[in-house]
Amino acid sequence: MLARNGAIFNFTCIEMRDHEQPQDALCAPEKLVRQVALATQEAGVPLAGENALPRYDGCAHEQILQASALNVDGNSAGREMCAFTYLRMNPDLFQPDNWRRFADFVKKMGEGKDVQRCWEQVEREAEHFVHVTRPLVQEAAVALTH
Repeated sequence: MLARNGAIFNFTCIEMRDHEQPQDALCAPEKLVRQVALATQEAGVPLAGENALPRYDGCAHEQILQASALNVDGNSAGREMCAFTYLRMNPDLFQPDNWRRFADFVKKMGEGKDVQRCWEQVEREAEHFVHVTRPLVQEAAVALTH
């Protein structure tokens, strides 16, 4: 039905890793994302993703990059998530270190399948963007706190 009507399946928890979850929760978000990716591929439905938690660390960003490449069965065959929505934007995102990591992450997301690219190189290239957006970031942080 989704494929027939041109719908996109949007799924959450893309930033979560299995080993970060409490053992008693008996959950496996990475496995769940792979299962959804395979099901949407079989159904011919585009897959989009989003984060579930407010995470600003490089591990979460790297997990999003890996999951969005949709290399779920060792052969992604040029398939990627069609979109990613970054949720939970709040004043913490605009803290200097978090903003720098976020700018690096956005740049790397824009590069698509080239997720093997070195973070240090991306950071150097994104530094100009971070510097240029500093006044905007400060203004956004103030607006979010009022």
